[in-house]
Amino acid sequence: MSSFIHNVKSDLRNYSSSSFFKAMLLEPGFKYTFHHRLNYLLSQKKILKPFYLLHRLYFLHLEYIFGMHILPKDMPKGFRIAHFGGITFVPKAVGENCFIRQNVTVGANNDNGKDLSQNPIIGNNVTFGANSVAIGPIVIGNNVYIGAGAVVTKDIPDNCIVAGVPAKIIKRIN
Repeated sequence: MSSFIHNVKSDLRNYSSSSFFKAMLLEPGFKYTFHHRLNYLLSQKKILKPFYLLHRLYFLHLEYIFGMHILPKDMPKGFRIAHFGGITFVPKAVGENCFIRQNVTVGANNDNGKDLSQNPIIGNNVTFGANSVAIGPIVIGNNVYIGAGAVVTKDIPDNCIVAGVPAKIIKRIN
């Protein structure tokens, strides 16, 4: 429970709203992230299962309304969605402080959907530009910025900016 509160506070710092209630009303990305975390928390506690089932229905409604499908179930701290809509985010693993813009697709390049071994592994402090895609069993390092419209199909090392189709390193960051 304390990690839930800690992660929500960490998420709140990533949005411009000064209060929890303001963020819930005005920031769809924060609202989705909060309910994603709450859904996971309720699913982990046996005594809360009846609440989980009710909340799960509400959460599925949010996924439909906002046009987002995001895994893993246990999001890392500092996760931020800048603009909602058209987001499919299913990595094998994701680090802290991940920043996503609209129409981002992260996942496998097959139709299985259950086997996450073919999905990307994402490091800490990774930013996805609008309409960017990362597919296949790749590793995206720490401190990486993926430019708008980039298609990442190969491993990306730490501390760089990538862009293009297919994505290429355009700058190294110190």
